[in-house]
Amino acid sequence: MRPLIPAFLGIVVIVVVVLIIIDVVRTLGPTSSKPTDQGTCTLVRRIVLPDYCSCSVAGKTCTAATTRPYAVFFTQAASCPTLACDLQLP
Repeated sequence: MRPLIPAFLGIVVIVVVVLIIIDVVRTLGPTSSKPTDQGTCTLVRRIVLPDYCSCSVAGKTCTAATTRPYAVFFTQAASCPTLACDLQLP
């Protein structure tokens, strides 16, 4: 019985790592780099990692309109503003 516990924990760790890799790979990046485009904010849902707002324009960012709990001590995006992205300050 004891040798099965490390094997089970190893499998669980591998599954969690694979889910995180899937989350990161399927995340869409900015699709436009035109500075005049206001862009739109989109809520990106993830399996393991926290959800977040993504701007459709490179160099700009979105701030979550509302948040909801994630894990114990963190929050994640619950909704995103639908109008335009804010300029990202350096």
